Amino acid sequence: MRICHIGLNHRTAPVDLRERAAVGEAEIPALLQYLVAQKPIREAAVLSTCNRVEFTLVTHDPDASIALVHQWFAETSNMALESIIDHLYSYTSEIAVQHLFAVAAGLDSLVLGEPQILGQVKSAYEHALTAGTAGHILHRLYQSTFSAAKRARTETEIGKQAVNISSCAVELAQRIFGDLSNKTVLLIGAGEMAELAARHLQGNGVQQILIANRTLARAENLAREFDGHALALDQLDEYLDAADIIISSTGANTYILLPDPMRAAVEKRAGKPMFLIDIAVPRDIDPRINELDGIYLYDIDDLQQVVQGNREHREHEAAVAQAMLNEDAQAFLAWLKSLESVPLIRSLQKHLDKIRCEEMEKARYLKRFEGEDAEAIERFSRTLMKRFMHPTLQALKTLPEDIEGDLFMGAARKLFDLEPKQAAPEQKSSAKSADEHKIR
Repeated sequence: MRICHIGLNHRTAPVDLRERAAVGEAEIPALLQYLVAQKPIREAAVLSTCNRVEFTLVTHDPDASIALVHQWFAETSNMALESIIDHLYSYTSEIAVQHLFAVAAGLDSLVLGEPQILGQVKSAYEHALTAGTAGHILHRLYQSTFSAAKRARTETEIGKQAVNISSCAVELAQRIFGDLSNKTVLLIGAGEMAELAARHLQGNGVQQILIANRTLARAENLAREFDGHALALDQLDEYLDAADIIISSTGANTYILLPDPMRAAVEKRAGKPMFLIDIAVPRDIDPRINELDGIYLYDIDDLQQVVQGNREHREHEAAVAQAMLNEDAQAFLAWLKSLESVPLIRSLQKHLDKIRCEEMEKARYLKRFEGEDAEAIERFSRTLMKRFMHPTLQALKTLPEDIEGDLFMGAARKLFDLEPKQAAPEQKSSAKSADEHKIR
C-alpha cells in the first residue's frame, strides 16, 4: 500500500482556482465515497480550506489514483486538465507523509506556524471516519500526524511570535498594556487588515471594539461579526477619548487623525496612555501626534521591522520542527512497510521450516538417528536454516517505501516459490460449476 497526497494550495494556485475546487462540508461524504469506490483507492480523506484542497489516499496504484484525482480537479473546476495541471502537486510515500505532517504543524501555511490548520486537519480525519473511508492505515497515519504536529509546536517556537502586520500590532499592544481584556479598541477602516486585527484582538480577550469607516454599512457588518459598535468617520472625534488602542488602516489619501482632536482626547483621558498603530499606506495618522504626552505611535515601518525579526525566528524554528517531523514520518513509514513485509517474512519462515522438517524426516529414516544424535542434527538444521535466511529476512525488514521495495518482495516470493498456486484447468471448471449451482 502507498500513501498519496494530491492537491493545490495558496502557493501553487490562484484564489479563483481554489474557490472553484473548494469542497463544501455537505459534499465531503459523497466525494469520499466516490473515491473509495474507484478500484485503486482503498482509503481516502479530503482537506478543504480557503488556502488548500488536498486529498490523502491509501492506494495500491499511485499513478492511477493520482490520475483520478487530477480528473476530479478538472471536472470540479470546469477547466481543461492541461490548464490546471501545473497548479497541482502529487506526492507519494515518504514525501506525502512529510507533507501532511508539515501541513498539520503549520509549516506549509500562509502564516508560518498558524495553529488553526491542525483543527482543520482533525476535521478532515473526522469526516473520513464518519464516511467510513478511513481504515487501519489512515487511522494510524492521522494519529501519527497529530502527535508529530503537537510535538513540533510544543518543542519549538514556530507559533509564538506574530508574522503579519495585524497580529504584530496586537502583539505590540500586549507589550504595552499587558492584559487587553479591559481595553477599548478603535479600528479606523473596515477592510481586510481591520478584520484580521479584530480577530486577533478578540482572540486576546478584547471585548470593547469600535469600528469607524467611511461607509457605515461596512462598519456595521464588521461590528456585528465581532460584537462591536459601528461609527461613521464624522463621529470619530467624539469617541477618541474612549479608545485605549487605535488601529488605522484606511485607503485615504490624507490624514484621518490630526493633532488637535488627539490633544483634546488626551486631556479628557487625564493622563491615561493611548497606543496608536498606523498600518495604512499612505499613512492615516499625522506623525506630529507622536509628540503628545501619553501617546505611543507606531507606523507600518516600525511594525515591518518587528515582523521581519519574528519571521526569521520562526523560520529557524521551522527548520528544527521539520527535522522532528521527518523523524516521525520515518517511524510511520517503517510501520506501514511492516504491514507488507511481516506476512511475507512469516510465509518464508514457514515455507523453509517445512522443507527442513521434510529433509529431517528423510535423514532419520535413512540413518535412524536417535537420542542425542537426533537432537544434535535438529539443532544443526535449525541453525543452518537461520544462517541461510538471515540476510534475506534483514533485507525484507528494511525495505524502502517505494517501487524498489515492491520489486524486492515480488522477487522473494518468486525465488522461494511463495506465489499463490494457480488452479488446474479442470479444477477451475469444477469450481465454476459448483458456484453456478450455488447461485441457482
